Amino acid sequence: MRRAAPPPVAMLETSQRRRWRDADPFMPITTLLLIAFGLVAIYTADNRDLGPSSLVFHQALYVVVGLVLMVTLAAIDYRLLRSLAAPLYLGALLLIVLVIPFGTWSGGAKRWFDLRVVWLQPSEPGKIALIVALAAFVATRGVKMRSPINYALTGILAAIPAVLVFREPDLGTSLVFVAIWCGIIVASRTRLLYLLGSVLAAVPVVYLAWHYPRRHPIIQDYQKSRLIAFLDPSQDVQGQGFNILQARYAIGQAGLLGHRFSDTAHNDLQLLAVKTTDFAFAHAIGNFGFVGAVALFTLFMLLLWRYLRVARLARDDFGQLIAMGAAAMLFFQAFVNIGMNEGILPVTGIPLPFISYGGSPLITLLALQGILQSVLMHREKLTF
Repeated sequence: MRRAAPPPVAMLETSQRRRWRDADPFMPITTLLLIAFGLVAIYTADNRDLGPSSLVFHQALYVVVGLVLMVTLAAIDYRLLRSLAAPLYLGALLLIVLVIPFGTWSGGAKRWFDLRVVWLQPSEPGKIALIVALAAFVATRGVKMRSPINYALTGILAAIPAVLVFREPDLGTSLVFVAIWCGIIVASRTRLLYLLGSVLAAVPVVYLAWHYPRRHPIIQDYQKSRLIAFLDPSQDVQGQGFNILQARYAIGQAGLLGHRFSDTAHNDLQLLAVKTTDFAFAHAIGNFGFVGAVALFTLFMLLLWRYLRVARLARDDFGQLIAMGAAAMLFFQAFVNIGMNEGILPVTGIPLPFISYGGSPLITLLALQGILQSVLMHREKLTF
């Protein structure tokens, strides 16, 4: 006697449960540890205030919003994004364009929309839009990416938001767009000769942008000062070199275990500016010391490994390229932020992923992780 087939609803529920079992549990665990690390650092940097108006309270709310978005995007088939790549990209460009005339000034730049409840930085969701757009374009072209025209078109896709964000001005985020493009291009079927040619061509372009035109310079004087201050910050102790030196002091005085939130911490630690954003790493290491630094490096390396694992397991080029773009973004932002805190790279204003304060960057990172989980959960199983 044949058994009755299960009803469609039951089959759907079983399929959903199987998909969630395909999700990567180590990715959110590692991410939550990083977020906890950041919350403690923000709490100690903001006078240990837990009130509704405190930075750590706001950051915790952003975490909740980001986690809800992450779970939602994980449940949605990521392949739907392929058909939405063009509107997502154009919508992101529109927001970036509108922030220049209608955004709110802060820190000498217009990068945010003040929505009262939250400040929205359009360049952050623009990173996801660029990853999706480039992944869709490259996956559609396939072996045709060996054509110089298709290679050039990917460069244009990345250059448009990068240039717009640079004009806000926001040099650091514009470089993140370039890093995303590099990560996806390296994983594509393009000729590496094109990439080498682009690197060589960038040298005279950067030289000309640095020196000319003098009447309307492309790179502003204060940006130049930031970029060269790391070479010898002692030459501008009260200016661009101040934060670099204070970051070095904070890291150097941390010792093995840091000052562990002691009220008797060295006064130099209290002179570190923007310690919840650009220099959150230096402040956090002041709290946790060398052991905390090793733990932080380990967590970032584990998370990067999980991102690359998604690229390896993806069953289509689109999912693989999304994972490569996400990995390039995570690595570049973490590497540059830690490098500028250590004084081995120029200060560019790039936040440390999951650690620095900010709603838009945190929610964007968690949303991107939801898409990566979707790549794992919606892989088509091979049957024989």
